[in-house]
Amino acid sequence: MDFPFVKEAISQLFSKPSCAMYPAVESIAAPRYRGRIAFDPTKCINCGMCERVCCGGAITHTVEKTEEGDKITRSFDLGCCTFCAHCMDFCSTKAIQLTQDYHMIATKEEDLIVSGTFIKKPPVKKAVPPKPAAPAAAAAAPVGAAGPGGPQAEAPAPAAAPKPREDGKPVQDPNKCVYCTICAKKCPAGALTVDRAAKTWTLDEDACVACGTCAGVCPKKAIIM
Repeated sequence: MDFPFVKEAISQLFSKPSCAMYPAVESIAAPRYRGRIAFDPTKCINCGMCERVCCGGAITHTVEKTEEGDKITRSFDLGCCTFCAHCMDFCSTKAIQLTQDYHMIATKEEDLIVSGTFIKKPPVKKAVPPKPAAPAAAAAAPVGAAGPGGPQAEAPAPAAAPKPREDGKPVQDPNKCVYCTICAKKCPAGALTVDRAAKTWTLDEDACVACGTCAGVCPKKAIIM
């Protein structure tokens, strides 16, 4: 009887295996592999952008009122996640990362939930510095006094600087704003609308999360928190 494969079988007994020996030997994920989500709650500003762009509706959050502030828990359900990385790409503070961890076999639903909790304290109201008094010479000058070129009209006084809001949401100072639209472009919640031609600055109070990003990126410091 002819055994054509006996020689090949015997030779393979003394050769190295051609397949990966996982799980006996740990395998390394491919570069840029999108695996288990890692969430850093210390970086989260609760803008909600990750929930808006989540394709699978895998991101949720709960809010609990405490004496220290809002206790926010954000959860990621890996059972619904499509690992598209949109949440990571849209997170302005890099609080969400997709790791190379592919060990996601679970016997309980809780094993597929990644969550983190943080306290969002109410914003601290900053004291507004007192407005400096006008110089005595300027105060004594008569209104509409004639100068070298003849009578001059009184220059309109600039509007008073706005005061910070008690809820911590941004306020625009029209005396400084140049309507460059940077604040609207950087707002993670899309709560600002700036019309450069019409010189208007509009805040959507329901969408604003008082994160302070707009005030931080304003080159003219025209936004007060």
